[in-house]
Amino acid sequence: MDTDTTQTLHSRAVAEQAAVRRLLNTYLRETGVSDPRVSPRDPVVQDLPGHVWKEARRWGEWMRVDLPSTGRVIFGMLHYLSPFGHHDYGIRFWLASSPGAAVQQLSPFPDVAKILLEELAQGEEDGDLARVRVESLLKQVENSIQKTARYLKEGKPVFSWEDLKPRVLTRQSEQSLLFGHPFHPTPKSSEGFSADDLALYAPELGADFRLHYFAVHPDRIKEEFLVDADLYPASVSEGARFRLGETAAHFQLLPCHPWQAEFLKKQSAFRQWMEAGDIMELGPLGEPVYPTSSVRTVCDPDHGLQWKLPINVRITNFVRVNPLEHLQRSLDASRVVMNRRTGWKFPDFHVLAETGYRTIQARTPEEEKLVESFSVLFREHPFVQKDAGAMVVASLLEERGRALEPAIIQALRNAGGEKGVPLSASLMQTWFRRYLDRFLKPVLAVWIHDGISLEAHVQNTMVHLEEGWPAGVYIRDMEGVSISRERAEELDFYGVLSERSPVLYSDEEAWSRLKYYVLTNHLGHVIHILAYYGQRDELELWSGVREALAEWKELHTERGSRYIRDLLENPALPAKANLISRFQERGERPSYIPVPNPIREVAR
Repeated sequence: MDTDTTQTLHSRAVAEQAAVRRLLNTYLRETGVSDPRVSPRDPVVQDLPGHVWKEARRWGEWMRVDLPSTGRVIFGMLHYLSPFGHHDYGIRFWLASSPGAAVQQLSPFPDVAKILLEELAQGEEDGDLARVRVESLLKQVENSIQKTARYLKEGKPVFSWEDLKPRVLTRQSEQSLLFGHPFHPTPKSSEGFSADDLALYAPELGADFRLHYFAVHPDRIKEEFLVDADLYPASVSEGARFRLGETAAHFQLLPCHPWQAEFLKKQSAFRQWMEAGDIMELGPLGEPVYPTSSVRTVCDPDHGLQWKLPINVRITNFVRVNPLEHLQRSLDASRVVMNRRTGWKFPDFHVLAETGYRTIQARTPEEEKLVESFSVLFREHPFVQKDAGAMVVASLLEERGRALEPAIIQALRNAGGEKGVPLSASLMQTWFRRYLDRFLKPVLAVWIHDGISLEAHVQNTMVHLEEGWPAGVYIRDMEGVSISRERAEELDFYGVLSERSPVLYSDEEAWSRLKYYVLTNHLGHVIHILAYYGQRDELELWSGVREALAEWKELHTERGSRYIRDLLENPALPAKANLISRFQERGERPSYIPVPNPIREVAR
């Protein structure tokens, strides 16, 4: 077998294992099972052949996943038990379909995946629809596996900031998420991108490309901006003036992802705009940009704005376009952030606002639907200086197989000078506390004082490291921000917001969203990676969160105390039910489920 074939098979196997781990962990979390371990004296385990026992001893403890609706049980080995659900498994699984029946060995994919989805299907009233959903989600899991396998084989090796300049490191970080969300069934799916498209546009493959530009008659422009800034680099503006000439110099530029440009040119309404002279195609302009971890947001390192572009590709849950409601929500959140951030007392904490949007003015119902496929958001980009940069937190947590340490562990070793030895408890605790001081404390303060709930999950958060230590934090993507309606009334945000703004939520719901994104998603992931690779107990680090919450006295105001008390005493935290929601085709409106709160658990 040649080397290329061997690499292909290995990448596929690793991608399948990662997918099955995510499916099992989402299923267990969403069905309320925190510990799937089972005694080796379990009757079915006892009936397993001797060679299975011999192999299994290498992987850990026996575990079982009960599937009550179909009456089946999946058995396997638990390599690592996480108190917050980030379990890891052996590479073999077996199925017991009924008491006394022969045990069947399963392939990780598609067998385990199909059996789990068939269990979910039993809860659906419409059997035919349930079968369609099983096949549909299996195809999407396969799509994600195929993409992951290719990224593993062809993507760039693990980055190390010791060898890279800050701006280069930022790009490497943005383009290094090969596995994605640990609690999502299809974290790397992108339905609509062909194999050739991936080579051109996938951040995981190190892509860069020139943006495609259209020029739009001013009467056809719909836009809103919060600040006056150069929307495009000088090379774009100069190139556009040359191609437009004097007769169309008043037309407004609209950038477009090159994949999206080909999609738009196939739409009848767009062709009518072209024929009417409302839109002119200018083609590629400017220097190459690179796609960030979200795939559709792109960056020119020398320009002070990034562009959040629409592409009619289903990435994970849904097609990534920019509806008018999302544009308004983003700008409303940015208005409030810009208004309040000057009073924040955390100089190393930054929230990157969206500075405006530009799209097409629709005149017919057919045109209204196409608007979301044109709309562009402009975002602050603070890393223009040659020596400025930060890394996406999700990239620091990416695993490349258990034998390789994630970048966050490299950061700790760099900070403490502990090379090639188990990290000391004191270094781990000091580093993690500094991280909490620069991330969790300001996020909570912004909520308590201003009622702004940031969508600060690990892909929306960037951290600047100095000699391995957390030194600065950046939160981005205003579309996911929610603002307490009660606080908006108290602080008179209605000077900059409409009372009907989509960014406004009840205080309870905005707080619940913050708890999910910041505690469950973000800190849960950070703590698991630190604990596993640093050979510590996850609950030991959750205890550090509890201690920090108790010590941040400035957050214990009359208002703040009830939120801090909720984190300390509530038996549950919210978590997205990504598997069930994805199966029921509610990915854009996911349901939430409670999970045990480890901050409370460590006090018991």
